Amino acid sequence: MRRSSALAVFAGALSLTVLASGCTAGGSGDNTAAQESGKAELVLGMEADLPGWDPAKLLPGSVAWAAQAVYDTILTCDEKGGISAGLAEKWEFSDNNTKLTLQIRDGVEFSDGTALDAAAVKATLDYEFTSPGGQSFFAGVTAEAPDENTVVITTPQPKPFLTSYLCLGTGVVASPTYLASGDLDSEPVGSGPYTYDLENSTPGAEYVFTKNPDNWNADAYPYEKLVLKVLADTTARVNALKTGQISGAVLPPSTLAELQSAGTASIPQQGTWSGLLINDRDGKIVPALGNADVRRAINMVFDKAAIAEKLYQGQAEPTSQIFRAGSDAWIDGLEDPYPYDLTAAKELMEEAGYADGFDMELPYIANFGLDSAMPVVIDGLKELNINVTQVTLAGQTALLDLLSGKYPVIFWPLGNHGDSRITIDGAIVPTAIWNTSHVSDPTVDELWNTILTTQGDESKAAQQELNQYVIDQAWFSPWVYVSTFFMFDDSKVGIDKSSDPNQLAPLLSDFK
Repeated sequence: MRRSSALAVFAGALSLTVLASGCTAGGSGDNTAAQESGKAELVLGMEADLPGWDPAKLLPGSVAWAAQAVYDTILTCDEKGGISAGLAEKWEFSDNNTKLTLQIRDGVEFSDGTALDAAAVKATLDYEFTSPGGQSFFAGVTAEAPDENTVVITTPQPKPFLTSYLCLGTGVVASPTYLASGDLDSEPVGSGPYTYDLENSTPGAEYVFTKNPDNWNADAYPYEKLVLKVLADTTARVNALKTGQISGAVLPPSTLAELQSAGTASIPQQGTWSGLLINDRDGKIVPALGNADVRRAINMVFDKAAIAEKLYQGQAEPTSQIFRAGSDAWIDGLEDPYPYDLTAAKELMEEAGYADGFDMELPYIANFGLDSAMPVVIDGLKELNINVTQVTLAGQTALLDLLSGKYPVIFWPLGNHGDSRITIDGAIVPTAIWNTSHVSDPTVDELWNTILTTQGDESKAAQQELNQYVIDQAWFSPWVYVSTFFMFDDSKVGIDKSSDPNQLAPLLSDFK
């Protein structure tokens, strides 16, 4: 589940036009007759094409529906990070959270008829751990299968949130024979609730799936047929939904009025937080950013309420925390320590010795939905005499350049996960991919060690203390929580909530 970092955010950015959507009223999809009549076929619109079927390259959001159809996962997660059974019926941490023992359920088969046992799970984990992306997150992690129903995962350091990674990407289990074939882009071999109908599909345009009645959790998927249509253009998705060609899709806020007037229902999702990552906290690139007062001043020059209303069309909520509300790290009732105040911000700059400001580069990737927000960043920083040179990144290496550590500040939307430990692991600790300068801090190190070696209330208390410390030190300049929403025809499909841990698109199991 590299959803916690580059792939997660990259996938969210692919559909960043939908990340500015928000919480809207809509039908709950409780029309029983409509649900019954719609169980023959579920047709959904995706805003991007599939990256293939390789378990090491899967992306989240609506694009993940295809993987959810054909693959089972070792564990399952809900929108609050709660863990429940998947292919593993039981799981237990031991040895100071460095060993995770999984009990794999009996009788599961892949679509080719071969057994899905502990050896098959180990084979997929080995494949994931040694993939280019997996090497960053799972260096030194090993999996063993001591018997046909037991898998033991051992980590060099405590990793009590490993179960959250096993809910999606890393937890996907594919046939070992399929993985060894070298052909992972044509026809997947998994054990999921559906099987891929290659003959009736048109790759790049439409993907068709038929229900797998032998799936261990088949009752959670009432539709006999699943069709996923690739509709990258927003207008195409709107028209397809209005004309009944699809039953649902993720759509941007600009379509709300039109679709609501047409009677379309919606499910809100808190997908990301938007704002600045002030990564050069040691001041090695820009010395001024090593001063906490300068970072605090940067927080105070952005009018979050105005940004939520004007930039995100009222479909966002101001925040001073980067964690999801309700997660263990979330601090209830926290008053924003950095309210919009230009005078106070300039005073902080003067006290820090930087009244005249400084120059810095800010990276930008075109066509990722950041266009309208970049001027807000540049104009806000200009209030503090911070002169920004926008550096446009392009091509296949753009995301890698963004993460290279060359830039002192990054403007990018990051996911706020149900399991807040994943957010810490992906954005705060020295090894975090979004801590691009790999800054270490003794307070963070101490609290992270507590989080890694404990569970329950003790871990939760340490996570909240770490959150407060990061806020006090102004490591980030969060603006708003940006909600996505899933628009659907409740005469054809029922859906009460989105259980996606990443809150990018409802899970297939959410459709009733």
